[in-house]
Amino acid sequence: MAAAAPLDADGLAARTDSYFLKTKAIVERFGDREATYAVFMRRPVISAPRLAVEFLETMAAERRTEFAIERNYPESAWVGAGEPILYVTGPLYHLVDLETVLLQKLGPVCVAAYNASAMCADLPKVAFMAMDARHCAGGEMAQMMAYAAAVGSAHARRVADAVGFVGSAAAATAAA
Repeated sequence: MAAAAPLDADGLAARTDSYFLKTKAIVERFGDREATYAVFMRRPVISAPRLAVEFLETMAAERRTEFAIERNYPESAWVGAGEPILYVTGPLYHLVDLETVLLQKLGPVCVAAYNASAMCADLPKVAFMAMDARHCAGGEMAQMMAYAAAVGSAHARRVADAVGFVGSAAAATAAA
């Protein structure tokens, strides 16, 4: 499944919290520093970092910089509330305006994977069909939710021998 098209600079700025844009301007004016972000969720989740990591890697390449990305949990692992899923280290100037979209690509997916895992574990003999196309606000969200269903199913198979999600109602997300 192809990831959503990378955002151009204007599109990213439009989706970024304004205080991060102001912080970027301050860093540009007074000097950059290396920063490490501990990326976590405030509630238990299932680790589903692939889309967020792909976003960071794409942005680093576009900006001709490097981010060190440390994954603390493998995909489909249970993660406790407040536990860092990722550590991301790099120039603050190039990281600060990515935080909003990064969290958009990580948080909902990890929560949905948790919910999918719980549903599959509660009904371990049921084969589920992902209906993301009709319940999402656009193609990017549908891809995110299909990925979450796949990751949550993997967790439920491991911990509850569940069948889980076996397919998707839409061809666009069938390979998630």
